[in-house]
Amino acid sequence: MSVQSRPNIAVVGGGIVGASIAWHLSHEANVTIVAENIGGTATPNSFAWLNAAAGNPKFYYDFRHRSMERWKEMAAELPDLPIHWGGSLNWNMSPDELEAYLDEHSSWGYDIVRVSRTEMQQREPALQGAVLPEWGLYAAEEGAVEAHVAARQLIADAEARGATLLNGKVTGFLKQDGRISGVGTAAGAEAHADHVVLAAGVGSVPLLAAENVTLPVTAVAGLLVNSRPTGARLLNGIVNAEQLHLRQTLDGRIRSGSEFSGGDPGDDPQKTAEELFGRVKAAVAGGDELEFDYFTVGYRPTPEDGLPILGPTGLDGLTVAVMHSGVTNAAIVGQLLSQQILTGVSDPALSNFELGRFDQNRANK
Repeated sequence: MSVQSRPNIAVVGGGIVGASIAWHLSHEANVTIVAENIGGTATPNSFAWLNAAAGNPKFYYDFRHRSMERWKEMAAELPDLPIHWGGSLNWNMSPDELEAYLDEHSSWGYDIVRVSRTEMQQREPALQGAVLPEWGLYAAEEGAVEAHVAARQLIADAEARGATLLNGKVTGFLKQDGRISGVGTAAGAEAHADHVVLAAGVGSVPLLAAENVTLPVTAVAGLLVNSRPTGARLLNGIVNAEQLHLRQTLDGRIRSGSEFSGGDPGDDPQKTAEELFGRVKAAVAGGDELEFDYFTVGYRPTPEDGLPILGPTGLDGLTVAVMHSGVTNAAIVGQLLSQQILTGVSDPALSNFELGRFDQNRANK
């Protein structure tokens, strides 16, 4: 795309990734946000933990850590963003794996330390002693965001900057002179643009397939349970326990999954949810007073190799952004892709996440 003043950009997707991209672009471009659901589809059903995560290569750790820092910068500009930096207690690994995680991440500069059972109890007094191990890890930098609320706030602020919102399901791309020039919706509406950003999660797969572009992404189900809001602050941060992940939302709910992406819903999601909620009540002091409210089953877009897919699609005028850890990564993805689109300058970190890597990997096999 040639550099011009206030180019017209269409962003497809109203979840946290699309919202961040649209918000960043709205500072320097005319943006049209095209989405069925403002707040997203997968986003409202996310555990929404902001972390640099274990088990990732260094370059992905660095990327995620940059995004955590970018979230803090965005919160300084938008003080009402619903982010809570309460740290996390972790013991969802074997002792040897915890030691390796601690050694690796502390050597990378992450603020993570070993804590005793007594220290864990001090940080999370509401946790029942029976669920606590002899020791675990505390990552002070981590937090959570009410992601669907943040997505709506980012879109609202983009609108205040002049962005346009078009509600509807995108059914295909407009083309002119061999390049993508916009999108069309099921209702017949069209959004014309100098560039299109596709941030529609698993919905991006069929849209690209119609253009003979393979996006190696599948939908992975994750179940989360939510209590009714409680007036008491029971949890200070994330609890990453064995087969039980807990946090308290800013409106007072206890949200839980059997893993941070939720957990397998099983053949009977209602039964799975009730069993999980029983474990939540047993883990928290006064848990008998917690009331089950609802469960969700979200479908997370999960790339084949677990890493984000970001950048050019091979179709002129079309960028894609799809990943599993959309909540953590949304902040830096919005910043770097908007820079790439508006200036043509690509941050070196994006080279690790290009769609073309899958063709190269298959060619090398």
